[in-house]
Amino acid sequence: MGRAVKFGDRQPGTSITFLDAGSAESLLQIASDADGIHLVAYRLYDSGGSLVAEREDLEHYPDGISVRSSGGELLLAVPKNADENIRYRLYGHDGELLTSSDGVRTMIYQRLHTEGGGRNWVAHSKK
Repeated sequence: MGRAVKFGDRQPGTSITFLDAGSAESLLQIASDADGIHLVAYRLYDSGGSLVAEREDLEHYPDGISVRSSGGELLLAVPKNADENIRYRLYGHDGELLTSSDGVRTMIYQRLHTEGGGRNWVAHSKK
């Protein structure tokens, strides 16, 4: 188990990227720019491996963002308040669950890889 993620924990100029270790595909990047503005980029698949939503460029969501699968499963919830935990369920393009967080408890599975630091987004090649 891991620690829940929130923007309030991010130092300016840092990021964390969640990658599918099998494909090196970036699924979620959470960053704070040099001015402390919080940014998110994502590629979200559902449990069947279908692409649900993607934003390849880091974007600021001052009102938060919520992304659900067509079946209603919560895939990403970024709260408006930086001190609240981010919730997510990250699946690979084959539908395998790689990590999930309900905002309190984070589960990390074998194929997940994380990278911290500067901008390290790796777009997956389109098939």
